[in-house]
Amino acid sequence: MQHLAQHVHANVRLPKITYHFAVQPGEVFYWDCTPGAEVRTLSERVWLTRADCDYDYWLEPGGVLRLPKGERLRISTDADCAAEISVTSDYFSVQAAGGWFDRLKSVFRSRPGPLLRHM
Repeated sequence: MQHLAQHVHANVRLPKITYHFAVQPGEVFYWDCTPGAEVRTLSERVWLTRADCDYDYWLEPGGVLRLPKGERLRISTDADCAAEISVTSDYFSVQAAGGWFDRLKSVFRSRPGPLLRHM
């Protein structure tokens, strides 16, 4: 019976959740990805750096980067306008989240403030 339960569980597709956000030109945006996340650029070309990787990625509009393990990304764009990004990952329960709200707050805290120019 246990073997059957494992087989059924392996075929169950978990629901997904997708976050949409924009990265402004000259801004570096940080995102902590869950295992199995997919990062997709929807409009402009974006640059991504993975924390434990020796090289960077450039994604053209429609490009996807799949992350097999949880990682911290730095995302930026060289476009003249905001780049729209989506991150899709498995939906998780509040009990399994283990501090997801704190992680989300850290993402927004790490965003740079507005740049001030002297006139």
